[in-house]
Amino acid sequence: MKIITDSTTDLPRNLVQEYNIGVVPLTIHLGKKSWKDFYEIDPDEYCSLLKRSTDFPTTSQPSPQDFINAFAPFAAQGEPVLCVNLASSLSGTYQSALLAKDHFPVAPIEVVDSLQASMGLGLIILLCAKKAGEGASFENVAGFARELAGNVETYFSVDSLDYLQRGGRIGKARAFLGTLMKVKPLLHLVNGEVRPVEKIRTTERLLSRFVELVEEGAGEHSQILLSLADLGNSEAADHLVERFLKISGLSLVYRGKIGGVIASHVGPGGLGVSFLKATKK
Repeated sequence: MKIITDSTTDLPRNLVQEYNIGVVPLTIHLGKKSWKDFYEIDPDEYCSLLKRSTDFPTTSQPSPQDFINAFAPFAAQGEPVLCVNLASSLSGTYQSALLAKDHFPVAPIEVVDSLQASMGLGLIILLCAKKAGEGASFENVAGFARELAGNVETYFSVDSLDYLQRGGRIGKARAFLGTLMKVKPLLHLVNGEVRPVEKIRTTERLLSRFVELVEEGAGEHSQILLSLADLGNSEAADHLVERFLKISGLSLVYRGKIGGVIASHVGPGGLGVSFLKATKK
């Protein structure tokens, strides 16, 4: 089977290549320049541009034709395609993939709404790719993707809510607008909606809260599978990784960088964690 996603998955390039994952890019616009996310600009380079630019970034979703082009070679060979995308409440990308699927009425294509973004979507994609590599059936892997979508937990922080607000993705975190400077909002992505958790004053306390949230899950489960990503915040990410790896039963699935599209909506300094709790048997 072929697993396809969009560029908001923010998986490291080496993992995309290792698991032969197809990536359909969204497009980033900053000032008079545009780039195909994942393919045409590096996350660190884009972070640097964001910091220097006086323009506000925007993004655009892939067209149905973009997904048709991605599906066509596999549909022609009768190879099943599993396409898992950015939360439908955050983008029309999922809808574009659904419209593309209709172009192949008899082909074995499944399109799944991840309800996630960035490291949450990446975690789902990577776990599905590993399951497929172990020989699971197409139906089994597609069902697994839907199950993961409802169970992955994602928490993240931003240096400023301006990017989420201006990009129209702020959700219920709007309640945090107008807070004092140097307050770091801790946010929770729930079914594709950004929700406020708490306002935190120091980086150390923020990192501790990330760890506490994961430890709470670890206390009730035998295994935690975790992914982590940052944007211009590698030192804090390093500290988090060190602390997470001390949690019994935790496995770091991957560490990545927040890519261009998600970066356009969270801004420099973003930091996020996604994890999946495996229930004790």
